[in-house]
Amino acid sequence: MRKPLGVGGGYARRITVLAAALGLTAGALTACGSSSGDTGSGKDVKLGMVTQLSVQPYFVTEADGAKEQAKKMGVQLQVVDTGLDNSKVISQTKTLMTNGVQGIAVVPSNTDVGPRLATMAKQQDVHLVASDSPLKDSSGKALPFVGLNNKQSGVQVGQIAARIYGDLKWPAADTYFADVEAPFQACLERTNAEYQVFRKAHPDVPANHVVKVPYDGLANKAQDAMRATITAHPQAKHWVIASCNDAGVVGALRALRDKSVPVGNVLGVGLGGDQACQAYTQSYVKDGMRASTWLNPKAIGAGDVKVLYQMVVQKKTPPAVTYIPTPEINAKNYKQTMSC
Repeated sequence: MRKPLGVGGGYARRITVLAAALGLTAGALTACGSSSGDTGSGKDVKLGMVTQLSVQPYFVTEADGAKEQAKKMGVQLQVVDTGLDNSKVISQTKTLMTNGVQGIAVVPSNTDVGPRLATMAKQQDVHLVASDSPLKDSSGKALPFVGLNNKQSGVQVGQIAARIYGDLKWPAADTYFADVEAPFQACLERTNAEYQVFRKAHPDVPANHVVKVPYDGLANKAQDAMRATITAHPQAKHWVIASCNDAGVVGALRALRDKSVPVGNVLGVGLGGDQACQAYTQSYVKDGMRASTWLNPKAIGAGDVKVLYQMVVQKKTPPAVTYIPTPEINAKNYKQTMSC
């Protein structure tokens, strides 16, 4: 018998996490631990997904992947939208539990909700999976996680940027590194790794040439912020652009275009590939975003359902972490990896 849902408890400052956003087929997972199988019966199994459908198409695609996998496994899946409203993460999770779901994948808009969600789940005997951003319970123990390895994805972008920059042989004295970052945990993990790897590979680029360009995870805000950054640094002739998703790079490149910076003087490396299908059809952006990485959000959604299935139906301990791989893409090869 489930206990009544707990109430009360506060939550800390809002730390919005955008996944940026993000490759392979829905069944291709790289997991630390045993992999989930498709055996057992899913009859009468109810699962839930708490996500951010109204924020970005990425989350809609991710939910589609979860729905497809649930149908394949013969389980019921209810998907709810919280936008970026942290209170809705709690209330929608409560609603799903009241509706009798046995497992829930949560794409949190605030990673600080982990302890409260974990307590609710324990009270109701419901399994939880953290999707896109890690969550911890009140003891600091991580919930099973499916998504992007944020730090490693940043390392990958930094390595790509460092490699291409080395080939370009631009003068370090007039090269600037635009770190387009949002104040979200996942974003900062990515961008911190990006510029650290780049600076280690090219220490001749002055440390004060690394410029923070604040944005909110969306291209329009990155464009506005980068436009102001270019104005503030008229001495910069070459720009390396890195961000925590494709949108940050695309927005920055549009600003450089607007400021008439030659595209040959620009090196952008995206992350996640969510803008690639459009970006690689726009002349300046196509040439400026010299590379990106691709993470298929459908693979994350499918992975969420697979892990929940393993916990609920198969009664197995899931992998602690299920990471989705991110192959490098560019204007020449992206159609071979992505469906545009």
